[in-house]
Amino acid sequence: MKRNLLIIVFTIASFSIGYAQQYAFMVLSSKGLTEVKSGEQWTSIKVGAQLKPTDEVKIPGNGYLGLVHASGKSLQIKEAGNYKVVDLASKVGKGSSALNKYTDFILSSDQEKKNKLAATGAVHRNVKKDIMLGLPSDPAKAELQGNHFFLTWTADGSSSYKVVVMDLGEDELASFTVDTNNFMIDLSKGYESASQILLKVVSANGNTSDKYTVKKLSGHRKKKMDEAVGELGLSGEATGLDKYILASFFEDKLMLIDALTAYKEAAEAEPDVYQEVYEQFLVRFGFKPN
Repeated sequence: MKRNLLIIVFTIASFSIGYAQQYAFMVLSSKGLTEVKSGEQWTSIKVGAQLKPTDEVKIPGNGYLGLVHASGKSLQIKEAGNYKVVDLASKVGKGSSALNKYTDFILSSDQEKKNKLAATGAVHRNVKKDIMLGLPSDPAKAELQGNHFFLTWTADGSSSYKVVVMDLGEDELASFTVDTNNFMIDLSKGYESASQILLKVVSANGNTSDKYTVKKLSGHRKKKMDEAVGELGLSGEATGLDKYILASFFEDKLMLIDALTAYKEAAEAEPDVYQEVYEQFLVRFGFKPN
């Protein structure tokens, strides 16, 4: 009887130690003086850190944590306060193991990501024109999974710019005049039947960009990419964290137009957290100088 009791106690102790050592969340992003308490000590939270179920986290005013659960479910925390990690984990719904496949890429260094883009020939080549669009100059790499994309270009100091959308025969489909050097194009409104479009930007100063191609994915490749996005198990609430994860996924897949769009949307949702991340992508892409 005594022997059986010792076995039970040892088993419970081993389980408790193992549970404490397993991580509940991985930290993908952090803003402010966020802290974690492991045992009795509070320490600052670093991106890439693992939070155990027995930990407690502290979010300051205007602080932010972007987390991914061990099951593959994302969670962002914006409200100031103290949170027990085990309680946060209990609020996370069913995740997707597919998301965990991309955490290594998300957490890899900016230089590693830049090297990957350079090795695949995906880096934008600066031809030193007055107006250069933030799109792949190689049409083979200008594919789009979504139905909208963010277009940005180098400004030449003009008061306005005209965005011209054309078919492959260079017949104008639509044009938009804006007073900024960016514009969001929605392909679900008026371009549904066009599998490819050409784009150029003309400034009020008379400068014209090169023509750039954007090709919508179709058929089997479109189906596979849609399925891969769905397997990420994102919330669909368009949070800054989900947009950041989606952007990293697209960058890893070299879907650079979708990546740029998602990085920009992440920056718009949480500018204090993801604006710098968006700008770092522009540098990696070769569109913005270091």
